[in-house]
Amino acid sequence: MDPLLIALAVGLVAGLLIGGRVAARSATEVPIFGGSSAELLHRLACTAFAGALPSGLTAIILGHNFGNAVIMAFGFVGVSFLLLVLYATVENGPRKQALASDQGWTAEKARTSGL
Repeated sequence: MDPLLIALAVGLVAGLLIGGRVAARSATEVPIFGGSSAELLHRLACTAFAGALPSGLTAIILGHNFGNAVIMAFGFVGVSFLLLVLYATVENGPRKQALASDQGWTAEKARTSGL
């Protein structure tokens, strides 16, 4: 079997395992407002980014060319970047609406709260 194919498979599996946890933790720290499509793009971007290092290292360990291993790792990072740009376009509108509706504590609310 081709070492680059093995490295690609290792990167995808490691990305699924590690990236899923990264995406879940990220979503708990900063909520996603864009719905299921934004959540899917975010999860896929985390998977691609987390798979970059394992795929590159696996290609090097299996004795493949260092340049090809680096190109593969940067390919994973590039896919992650493209997915994050798509995520940002999907997430931008709903996030602006959610943050605009929550104006926080205003002077009017302070006067009428009775505290």
